[in-house]
Amino acid sequence: MIHSARQARPTSTFRRTASSTPSFNTSADDFSRQFAFHHLLASPLPSPALPSIVPRHGKKPTSRVLRTTLRVLYRLTIYVSGLLLTYWLLSFSLRENSPSTPSTPQVIGGQGYKSSRGNDISQDATSIIVEESSGTTRWSISISPYVEFPLRPSQYAALCAEADHIAKQLREPEVHNHHHSGSRGYYQTDSTFIDVREAVKLGFLPAVEESKDLAGYKSPGDGKKQKAPGHRGFPPGTGSEVVCERTLTFVLEGVDAGLGKTLMGLWMSYGLATEEGRAFFIDDAHWAYGQYTTFFASPPKAPCLPPPSFHRVPFPHQARHLVISASTYPWAFGHSFDHEFQDSHAPKSLQSRKAFALARAGHDALFHLATPDADYLSARLLQLESNVRSKGGITVGLHVRRGDCRPWEVQYSDSYIPLSTFSNTAQDLISSKYTAHDEEDDDEGDLPAVGSSASRVILASDDPDVYTASELVSTERAQSQILLASKSALDAVRPSSTRSEEEPAFVKFVEPNVGWEGGFFASVFWGLGNAAAGRSAARGLREERAARPPSEETLKLREYVARAYLLELKVLGQADRVVCGASSMGCRLLGVMKGWEKGMVAREWVNVDGGVAGWVGLSERDWAT
Repeated sequence: MIHSARQARPTSTFRRTASSTPSFNTSADDFSRQFAFHHLLASPLPSPALPSIVPRHGKKPTSRVLRTTLRVLYRLTIYVSGLLLTYWLLSFSLRENSPSTPSTPQVIGGQGYKSSRGNDISQDATSIIVEESSGTTRWSISISPYVEFPLRPSQYAALCAEADHIAKQLREPEVHNHHHSGSRGYYQTDSTFIDVREAVKLGFLPAVEESKDLAGYKSPGDGKKQKAPGHRGFPPGTGSEVVCERTLTFVLEGVDAGLGKTLMGLWMSYGLATEEGRAFFIDDAHWAYGQYTTFFASPPKAPCLPPPSFHRVPFPHQARHLVISASTYPWAFGHSFDHEFQDSHAPKSLQSRKAFALARAGHDALFHLATPDADYLSARLLQLESNVRSKGGITVGLHVRRGDCRPWEVQYSDSYIPLSTFSNTAQDLISSKYTAHDEEDDDEGDLPAVGSSASRVILASDDPDVYTASELVSTERAQSQILLASKSALDAVRPSSTRSEEEPAFVKFVEPNVGWEGGFFASVFWGLGNAAAGRSAARGLREERAARPPSEETLKLREYVARAYLLELKVLGQADRVVCGASSMGCRLLGVMKGWEKGMVAREWVNVDGGVAGWVGLSERDWAT
């Protein structure tokens, strides 16, 4: 029956013969040859479907087309997801490797901003690329009048990096056409840059009614009248109502715990302003140490008013109103500055004379202590004059910096320069002074033995334990007005509470004494008056510029640290010889205080750090740490 059923449908089961229509007029032999057994093997017959033993539970059979469609959709989903993931990873990597920017550069036309107040005014600080009517592409910097001045340090650094990148891109055609290097001199002007004042006149930036901003302005957010940011500056002008033509504003920031780098930048910035004919202003709104006049006398007054805040930009150097802060040092005092202010033909130790002159100009104009520290300084210098110099002796100042400042000399880069190096150098200077005196028989003092015995070694260090070290036992402190105490000294005054056997097991917890042993560390500084923040310097930095300002107790403790440091610099700077390690910024400040002729030429300033050939101002190693 099965065989006969298969024969009933030969055309759907068996292969066709060579003829187009089947012929039934064949013999049995022909039929056998035509339908041989191997044809059945080559084309098997379909088997009738039998009922399934296992029930399908209501599932409908899936067709082959549906299965194929689902398979294609599944693979397509995997491919698209992989592409999206790859794109996201690449974009994230590019964002991480590129410098962070306060906002995206904007490309606008000649009338990209409306000139009326409150209409399409950016609420941020950003670089902008503009296109003039002639088709020339240029760039400028837009800082909203409603953004607080000064900007945050991270904003200034990002703005410099962004603007520098845009300027280099726009200069590429010029570089290729003129076949010269892309590096530019410190005073080489950038023809693609438009200063803020010109950009406002051309309509690239919004015009602001500056006369009304003298009294205040209304924030577009809440409409409240606030203090005008347009004319912040210290010191104020001499009463003139004329805005300065060119200015340099130095911003005292709150991100650097150390005071030395800030002082060096301040002095060099003042020297730059004087060299370039700019009026000089200081902003201390967010300084970690408080107000400038707490430590220094008021600086010289400018003969004019400071410019509006949105006219003051950190880059490029040719800007009419320039801002310099610790976060902009790589651009203000970077490679182009070194090429301009260093003499490569001079000996290595004397190459920085021009930069030294800038710092010296700032020192002479700005480094005057406020009272009562100025009064104590005068008394201390008179004491040294009476006890040492009047008896034919000399003073040798030792500045020993420890803490988080490591020497640049390779063999001591993970530790500190031995104290014996400082003491031996000081004794050699005294011996050489009076040996030369005995040979030349000049009139600088009494007999050599008397002068040598009357000489004193004056010591200043950020580590209180250095004063009691055996190598420096014969030295005396530079100042005793404000002392940084170690834990042992604090325990001697206020012993830590110890429980006796008669006392109960549970007593009130008393915070243990924490001193400055080991030297000055940033984490200790940020923790002054805030023990929780002191566990991490990064945490202290985050809290420093938060909505909550430092407490009065914190500022008072920081004030003591700064005043002690400044007094020590002042006393050591008046010594006849100075010994220090130039990896410390305080040592370089002492070199400026000694002067070029005495300190560098006559070698009254002695550097014991073998990693530095001579005096340097601000170097790349300072802002890389």
